[in-house]
Amino acid sequence: MIQTTRHLLILDDDINLSKSLAQEFTDHGYTVVTASKISEIPKEFFDYALVDIRLCGEFGLDAIQLIKSNSPTCSLVILSGYGSVSTAVEAMKRGATDYLTKPASFYEIEKALLGQRIQADPDFKAPSLSQVEHEYIDFLLTKNEGNITKTAKDLGLHRQSLQRKLKKYT
Repeated sequence: MIQTTRHLLILDDDINLSKSLAQEFTDHGYTVVTASKISEIPKEFFDYALVDIRLCGEFGLDAIQLIKSNSPTCSLVILSGYGSVSTAVEAMKRGATDYLTKPASFYEIEKALLGQRIQADPDFKAPSLSQVEHEYIDFLLTKNEGNITKTAKDLGLHRQSLQRKLKKYT
């Protein structure tokens, strides 16, 4: 029986999580490459990629185009501790295959990478409007690298109004 190589890229700035996931995937027959910054991504072909949305000083979604340029058929899953509908939509527009929020089990991640649908949680509760607003503000702050003035402009708010909103969330 011929075993095909499954080449996986893990792009995450959380070194412990990267090591743990790399070990788990290696144990399941994957060849794994890890990177913590977009500039560390090797210019090689990957069958699969797991990308964290928030990297130290970088926006993980910016890595999608680079990965897809070297691996057009790569199944790419975004993994985020700060999941929101807006970032999920943006990830899909850029070419991601799936979008998962942390914590996610190895099984969930592998199923997403393989393009297999995960059963919806029957106890799922839609987030409140306040929570969605907070997530969107957080997404824009991340995208604008913490620049409150630019984020306020993107939201159509005065900078002080945004700062008041942010005080409520802390």
